[in-house]
Amino acid sequence: MGDKKSTRRNFFRSLTNTATTDAPYDDNNDPLFKKYSRKKLTPRHYSAETIQHKVGTEDTDPARIGNITSGLAPYTGTWTEWEVLHLLRRTNFGWKKPWVDSLLTLTPSATVDAVLNINNTPPAPPVNWYQNVNATSADENGLALGADWTTNFFPTTAVGQTSNHYRMDALRRWSFGLVLNGDATIREKMVWFWYHLMPIDFETIFQSSNQYINTNSARVFYRYLKLFRDSALGNFKTLIRAVATEPAMMFYLNNQQNSATAPDENFARELMELFTLGKDDPLNSYTQNDVIEAAKVLTGWRVRNLNTATIVTNFESNLHKQGNKTFSAFFNNTVITGQTAAAGANELDALINMIFAKSTMVSQYICRRLYRYFVYYDIDANIEANVIVPLAQTFVANNWNIKPVLEQLFKSQHFFDAANKGVYIKSPFDLVAGTLNCFNVNTTDANIEWQYRIWQKYNGEYSAAMEQQMGSIPDVSGWNAYYQTPAYHQYWINSNSAQKRFAYVRDMVNTHTISPIISTGTTLRRFGIDTVAFAQQFGNTIAADPNALTATCIKFLLPVDLSQSQKDAMKVRTLLNNQVTDGYWTTAWNTFTTSPTTINRNAVELLLKKLISEITQLAEYQLM
Repeated sequence: MGDKKSTRRNFFRSLTNTATTDAPYDDNNDPLFKKYSRKKLTPRHYSAETIQHKVGTEDTDPARIGNITSGLAPYTGTWTEWEVLHLLRRTNFGWKKPWVDSLLTLTPSATVDAVLNINNTPPAPPVNWYQNVNATSADENGLALGADWTTNFFPTTAVGQTSNHYRMDALRRWSFGLVLNGDATIREKMVWFWYHLMPIDFETIFQSSNQYINTNSARVFYRYLKLFRDSALGNFKTLIRAVATEPAMMFYLNNQQNSATAPDENFARELMELFTLGKDDPLNSYTQNDVIEAAKVLTGWRVRNLNTATIVTNFESNLHKQGNKTFSAFFNNTVITGQTAAAGANELDALINMIFAKSTMVSQYICRRLYRYFVYYDIDANIEANVIVPLAQTFVANNWNIKPVLEQLFKSQHFFDAANKGVYIKSPFDLVAGTLNCFNVNTTDANIEWQYRIWQKYNGEYSAAMEQQMGSIPDVSGWNAYYQTPAYHQYWINSNSAQKRFAYVRDMVNTHTISPIISTGTTLRRFGIDTVAFAQQFGNTIAADPNALTATCIKFLLPVDLSQSQKDAMKVRTLLNNQVTDGYWTTAWNTFTTSPTTINRNAVELLLKKLISEITQLAEYQLM
């Protein structure tokens, strides 16, 4: 992709060659980068045209076309695999064929109910995977290989820092594993919505100077993610109250150092600017003095018992700034009284109540964040009036419970509007985990060390190379693609990440290996897409027909359809190996199913790899 001879055709040809190149990358000669690089920072295009998707062309603009006026009326259109796949791509990390088959039997409304019906059984916790990795990796508390460390603490600062770092790494890997071993519900997608809205950075906290944090931070991070998992579709106001004193946030935004003699504004500012009110609403006019007064309200809270089994956050009145806190006209000149030190603990609830009294602003801000995460980044006057405002009203009417808002959104005509399909650039998580899920790549391993190493390959190498990794964020605002105007999701695409995205898909088609661990010998683990199994899951009638198989693979792998001429040309180039009759593929497939020898399997696998390669290397595969 990096030289002047780089064309889409040559790029496709390169997919069948496992050799890699270290040629310098040139943005100007990469058609895929040119297509999605941040060069057109325009809002939705309005015209009198019918909404169109110019699929497969080099100059497709991923912005929606047309005056989008659909609203939140219940969706009553067709209910096919296309619609089910659209819902799953947005509410999960990819899809699995059994999920699609099961949901297709339901009505649209019942399908959304099923997706939002979260199983609240907690997953098995992260464990000691690192015991035998090298000579210095044995757990410093003597935990056995495979033992749960989430309640295991280091009582002093003398030992534990090395093991704590391994545990942090375990949490990253385990978290990624959950999106590969989940169900058809929205839980994991919601965990990462809350995490990007109210993020913490593992390494920043680990390196802080707080006593015992260097040896016990992994447990703090686990608590934080568990809070989001337990509250995935719960009450937003309750969640904000919990986050305010959750140890991970206390350390990350310095409220642990917030005291009467030196009020720290960090958490107070982000509580308003990032977590509840936002900063872009022209009506949002809270003041710097409001931040200062809020910081005073928040003084006195301290995380204690880090070096014990039970971490707590206590209110300590001697560290609290006493006296009244007076807020601006934006907050109706509210005064939070602080007449006695003992009453200081109640001031936090008074502050949160005061913020949530700005119900229209808070509800619309969170609904915009939900919309940009699940639907699209561009919110124009039509979307604001027809979608955001009524969603916000639902949010307030349901006392800040998030589930009714998502029910209304996902059951709406607007969500299933053609203008909202195939326009959203996949995040690295969506691309990496989604590819593994939809191709049903088996990433499980009975050996604990290998299992965590496999998860690291996808989270710590592939996804991180595309600029998103669980547990690591650029700053307190989270990943740019979810909030940064004007480009939003286009921030995922740059000269480095575009190359890595398509290399990842190529690696999955051609298979790749994961290096061995010292303690398990020299055996490699090989991973990749089983193209034969992918075709077989659609049934022999479809698999034996090159027209039906090509169309079905496109339907399941791309968010929008291709024209019949494109399908026909793709079929000839791939399954027919440039032959002229459909019987070429049908004979090869039937020969394999009748006599599944290695030779016969290799014959159909080669052709299937060509088909899957060509589909997944289309730029449309990067969209959802």
